[in-house]
Amino acid sequence: MAHRSPEAFGDEAAGSAGRVLLVDDQPELRRLFRRSLNRAGYVVVEAWNGRVAVQLAQQVHFDVVISDVGMPDMSGLELLATLHEQDPDLPVVLTSGSPDGATALGSDAIGAFAYLVKPVAFEIMRDAARRAVDLRRARAAAREPFEPYASVERLRVPRPKDDED
Repeated sequence: MAHRSPEAFGDEAAGSAGRVLLVDDQPELRRLFRRSLNRAGYVVVEAWNGRVAVQLAQQVHFDVVISDVGMPDMSGLELLATLHEQDPDLPVVLTSGSPDGATALGSDAIGAFAYLVKPVAFEIMRDAARRAVDLRRARAAAREPFEPYASVERLRVPRPKDDED
């Protein structure tokens, strides 16, 4: 994918099925997954490692992150934990080529939306992305009526102590 500034994805994603951050250290898998997700109407931004993914997530609003578990600099589990510190509502789908029951349970315990075992069928990945985007949008819609009040601190006036006479 050609380098574009994060702002370049704003208008493009507005009419899409959703904005996906795809994280995998294997370029051929990223390319295959990106093509499949693009065909389904998603705007896909690629990251080749967890650190780049964190930087992108700080600059761009994503509807879902799809990440490999086994990456050299930052594992998918570490990425999930870091992203959820920034945005607890961001759905993260983890993929792994070497499934491990403990990793799957660990990913569930720290809030992974889904755990998919490679090779992942394109239909399964697209379905996980669709469900994650639907959840993200439903959460945003539920919060929307309260957003005008989110930045206003509650004013609390201390109550006068009752006279005990």
